[in-house]
Amino acid sequence: MSKAQPLRKGAPLRAGDVARAIDGLFATGRFDDIAVEAESAPDGVRVTFVVKNTWFVGGTSVEGKVNQSPNRGQVTSSAHFTLGEPFRDQDVSSGAASIQKLFENNGLYEATVTPSVERATQAQQAFVTFTVKEHKRAKYQMPVIQDESSAGETRLSNDTILRATGWRIPIVHWWRQVTNTRTRNGVRGLRAKYEKKDRLKAKVELTKLEYDAQQRRVQPYLSIDPGPRVTVNTVEAKVPKRLLKRYVPVFQERAVDNDLLVEGKRNLSDYFQDQGYYDVDVDFRVLPPEKDLQAIEYVITRGERFKLVRLTISGNRYFDTDDIRERLYMQPASFQLRHGRYSDGFLRKDQEDIESLYQSNGFRDVKVSAQVERDYQGKTGDVRVTLNIEEGPQWFVDKLTIQGVNEVSSQDLLRQLVSVAGQTFADVNLASDRDYLLTYYYARGFPNATFTAAWQPGATPNHVNVVYSIKEGNRQFVREVLTSGLKTTRQGYVDKRITLKPGDPLSPIQETEIQKQFYDLGMFARVDTAVQNPEGDEEHKYVLYNFEEADRYTFTVGIGAQVARFGTPSTTDLSSPAGTTGFSPELSLNVSRLNFLGIGHVISGRAVYSAIEKRGSISYLQPRFRDVDGRNITYSVLYDNTLDVRTFAAKREEGSIQISQKFSKSLTGLFRFSYRRVSVSDVVIPVLLVPQLLQPVRIGILAGNLAQDRRDNPADPHKGMYNTADFGLAGGFFGSERSFARLLLRNATYYQLTKTLVLARQTQFGIILPFSAPRGVSPEESVPLPERFFAGGADSLRGFPYNEAGPRDTGASLVPGGPASQPTGFPLGGNALFANNVELRFPFIGQNLQGVVFHDLGNVYNSVEDISFRFHQKDPQDFNYAVQAAGLGIRYKTPVGPVRADFAYSINPPAFVGFKGTPQQLLGCNPNVPPAGVCVGVPQSISHFQFFFSIGQTF
Repeated sequence: MSKAQPLRKGAPLRAGDVARAIDGLFATGRFDDIAVEAESAPDGVRVTFVVKNTWFVGGTSVEGKVNQSPNRGQVTSSAHFTLGEPFRDQDVSSGAASIQKLFENNGLYEATVTPSVERATQAQQAFVTFTVKEHKRAKYQMPVIQDESSAGETRLSNDTILRATGWRIPIVHWWRQVTNTRTRNGVRGLRAKYEKKDRLKAKVELTKLEYDAQQRRVQPYLSIDPGPRVTVNTVEAKVPKRLLKRYVPVFQERAVDNDLLVEGKRNLSDYFQDQGYYDVDVDFRVLPPEKDLQAIEYVITRGERFKLVRLTISGNRYFDTDDIRERLYMQPASFQLRHGRYSDGFLRKDQEDIESLYQSNGFRDVKVSAQVERDYQGKTGDVRVTLNIEEGPQWFVDKLTIQGVNEVSSQDLLRQLVSVAGQTFADVNLASDRDYLLTYYYARGFPNATFTAAWQPGATPNHVNVVYSIKEGNRQFVREVLTSGLKTTRQGYVDKRITLKPGDPLSPIQETEIQKQFYDLGMFARVDTAVQNPEGDEEHKYVLYNFEEADRYTFTVGIGAQVARFGTPSTTDLSSPAGTTGFSPELSLNVSRLNFLGIGHVISGRAVYSAIEKRGSISYLQPRFRDVDGRNITYSVLYDNTLDVRTFAAKREEGSIQISQKFSKSLTGLFRFSYRRVSVSDVVIPVLLVPQLLQPVRIGILAGNLAQDRRDNPADPHKGMYNTADFGLAGGFFGSERSFARLLLRNATYYQLTKTLVLARQTQFGIILPFSAPRGVSPEESVPLPERFFAGGADSLRGFPYNEAGPRDTGASLVPGGPASQPTGFPLGGNALFANNVELRFPFIGQNLQGVVFHDLGNVYNSVEDISFRFHQKDPQDFNYAVQAAGLGIRYKTPVGPVRADFAYSINPPAFVGFKGTPQQLLGCNPNVPPAGVCVGVPQSISHFQFFFSIGQTF
């Protein structure tokens, strides 16, 4: 405070100095009242400043159980306390009243709100706590309907009005509980009901909510004026109703006024010009209401239809023609645009865009003129547009001078500026430099820095000298960083993530970046940050962080389903080795414990139950391992029992440790070591009863995954690429009972051919290389069945049912030199994989429905040496060829990703020899199992037609 007042010991005492001292202390903003007392002392006069401190908001919290609606954040916000701002006692009672009103709007009329204030003298902070008790929520009852129309009727029955509000459950007629959202939606739903009846001028207002404390019921009062029916029609030219609703905004705005009708006129003109009617004339008229009907008519004179066949650009030397064309909205006729795209508005906009492009590159005098030729080359209706560009001279900067730089390095500033000597001179560059300089100063503790730019002609024509004038203002520093609101989280865990330290320049940018990093931890529901006393004239200021911790426990339940041909094993019927069409509902449950031990660790459990899979897992996540951003370590245990292969059920019991590292924005790596016990059950092929293949196998594997994601939208990409490389090594040196190396590569790219047309492709290649096979088992067959490649289904090769691609049981012995058996045709998986998918995605109906044309090629192979792209199958024992499938699909956009249905036609599906009967009958066919029998194989094949229904894009 010594700088705030000028009085010094031993100096003469003047009234003016005392007044300036009082003004300086008030300017700090830290005092509500100041009095000065002076008394004689042996060596002069003793001056005492008696002050009343200003308190500042240090944090607002809500105690007690808060159920939605409202949520805890809404309750806190409704108190209207701003972190770091001056605190006043009278604001506490008004904040409690606001919270009480919020509860009443949500039907909690019996809720109580008790405020309390705790003061911390160190930084003059006041912490406000509201203790709430909600009690029971009220329910709606029959609303009072007040008719405000001149005709004296609402035009809808009371039952229809009640159904439109949604305040009562249909059929059972139970009244719902009151919430603010439900009340608003009820009024909105009733208004929408009138709009569906073409009553766009309808007025529906909620005048009041009357609470009956004895019944704990709320009676809404609705004021309704239905207004006349409004129809929007076109004259002389027909426009479908759906297009009228899109282009005439009275439907979106739910109102009828002249501005909206004029906008509709403009939109309809653009629409017809886009269809080739370049001379279209659109006008509208509002007819007087008559018999509860008001008609609005758009009079459309289309004129002659034209076709933009050529768009020529001339006069450009600095920019290539292609660079200019890609910025134009006008387009010549093409396959997608039969008549091209042209209108007077489009022409003006394209001229402005070209001029802006040149001006941003120093061509200050550029002019773009247009010439429109009708009946081009004598063909009626054809149009040619020529854009003539007069570039003019290019302007350059000869010299840049920066004035007013005292506290920072001018050389650091010059390195990042655009308008330096030798560079082009443009207004957009001046604006860019202004933004950079102010941000530079703002980030270094100069909140009041100002900037002005001026220029004057240089010695050479079209050259200028630029002068930047900066007023830095007073610099501010961090006095201390104060945190509040922590309950479970350890203080040290938070402190080491706050990089602002006392004495550092006060950087709001760094302050908000720290806030963002706290949000990214996922531990906090709310993180408020502010500078205490922001308006005060202080050089050193407190930086505040107030935390609201997220709920420590989260529960998520999911329900889904798949419809396709599945390969669930059957121990009673072997007649369908290619799978059968089925429906698999799925139920999932996730439970998480956040911020375990107060250091950001997470314990989570996940369970999935469906007809084809039963999975349970528990994991422990340690984020920011060794305090490195993007590096996490996860410990997990897993149980999985999968039934999606006809041959067997795969059971996996696993424990693993995984380290993930984010190397860059697009590149992520995962490195894991796993011990798992894999086994098979429900085996339907007798030859698999060889003990070595049925026994549980312990696998110790070191694996890794690299993923490069440059897609614009992972849920529905339109451009970019996605690459993954998954590799693993299992061997006796890791305690594994089987030894093999595994590699799976994937490359997917996405090309946006037009604004709405997307070409997507994906290629996968995988190999498994076994070594040190157990005695009596071939290397290829030493790989346990659950560890082999399986493919087929909605997410890989759609020419197959789920996991039905690749080698099948042909009756050959799995043991070298052993006897053969009766073939069954069931899938066995393989040690090599190749798959290629190509999709053309296009809009189908409306904004949410998308169509897809696709082609899939590939298969699962015995080994990498057997990979072949042959089209034809040699014989029913040959599965090492490329199966191809083409098909159509639809995608419906939802908030959780597209829901999709795919219909595939397999061009060359594999044929094989199977067995129709029961496992007991098959055992009788084995000459090694008495009694010996004679069986005949049945020719079978994968169906040409496959259908899949699931969620998410294929890739």
